[in-house]
Formats: sequence, C-alpha cells, structure tokens
Amino acid sequence: MQKKYRLTASRSFDYLYRHGAVYKNALLVLYVAKSKLSIPKVGFSVGKKVGGAVQRNRTKRRLREAFRLELGKVAQDRSYVVVARTGSAEHTYDELREALLSLLRQAGVYSAED
Repeated sequence: MQKKYRLTASRSFDYLYRHGAVYKNALLVLYVAKSKLSIPKVGFSVGKKVGGAVQRNRTKRRLREAFRLELGKVAQDRSYVVVARTGSAEHTYDELREALLSLLRQAGVYSAED
C-alpha cells in the first residue's frame, strides 16, 4: 500500500477510536470516520494478544494487502482503522479478507461495482 494511503499519526488513531463508527466481527474491528481528504487513509493495529512478532507482522501484511486490493471500491472520503482481534493470526489470508469485506459492507462504504 502506498504511503499516501497510510494512517500513521497516533492522534489520527485516537480520533477514530473516539469518534469513528465501530463495526465488529469475530476476527476484526473496523473504525470508520468521515475525512476532509479526498483519498482514503487506512491504519492497522495488531496487538500482542494476537501472537508473537512474526504472527503480528504476518497478520498486518495480510490485512494491508486485502485492503489495498479494495482501495478503489471503498468510500474515498473516509479514514479507516482495522484492528485484528485475538486469534486472527490463525486464520488464512482468504478468511481475513472475507472478514474485512464483510465489515466494509456492513459499514456501507464498499461498492463492488468498480
């Protein structure tokens, strides 16, 4: 995923945690908030409860790739934070991708027509 799409500032994450709409499933939590920018900004959070460093980094890479493939299909005027839940490291890329798509549809920010 290109740097221009990354959400990196701690205060941006905090803002989304406090003011964003929250959508949950067994593997992931998605925070979504309106943004002033015309491109989507995405941040990923994978805590230590998910596993060791290798599992956390693998999970984050999988989520980043799944979101990258859908960048053209999500609402462009939003910011997103994807949080991996405990146990998500044991799931395959396809399962994580489907969980992410499910949350994006639930949030109403995903359009498959593109």
